Order: sequence, then C-alpha cells, then structure tokens
Amino acid sequence: MRANDKAAKEMRKTERFDVTGVVRIIDKPTGRDIGQLVNISEEGIMIMGNEPISDNSIMQLSLVFDSSSGSIPDISIGVESLWSLPGSEDANYWTGFYIIDLSEQDADRI
Repeated sequence: MRANDKAAKEMRKTERFDVTGVVRIIDKPTGRDIGQLVNISEEGIMIMGNEPISDNSIMQLSLVFDSSSGSIPDISIGVESLWSLPGSEDANYWTGFYIIDLSEQDADRI
C-alpha cells in the first residue's frame, strides 16, 4: 500500500467496500452515463468515468445494476463531488463523492 493510500484510508470514518459487479452511474437529470461505481461506504462513493467532474458539484445520480444479476432496483442518491483525478490512462478519471441524500430503504441496501 502506498503512503498516500494509507493516509487516505486512515482519514475515512467508515469502511469502503469494493464493488464486484458492474454498477453504472447515471446523471438523473440528463440521463447521461458518467461512469462505473468502484467502491461505496455509508458516507460516500468513488466512481471511474470518462471525464473529470468539478469539485463541489451537487448531482442526483442513479446507481444502475447490471441486468445479468437479475432485476435489482436502481438506487437514487444525491451527492457532492469532493475531488476528481486523472487515472493512469488519460481517458479515465477517478471521482470521490460525499452522499448528501439517500432514502432509508436505499441506505439499508447499501
């Protein structure tokens, strides 16, 4: 584990869980696919997308589960972007979000 990874992990208040299946992230107002869920916690999510997202952007997103895993209902979530960094390939960006709005039912599912 790199020093930066260790420091970031120590700053987190809640444990993050890596996502094993494909969960697409859709911007609800536009219907635009903005990326794929990488990990999730009770307080936030991290996605990998094709373009950077400005810090402090307030967004309403849908977490859309791969249809091969059955009929799993989407999760609707309000978030604020905290940071966005380029990945190892210039075509990818990692973005971290803080969850600001989530129904109790969807919180239980997470």
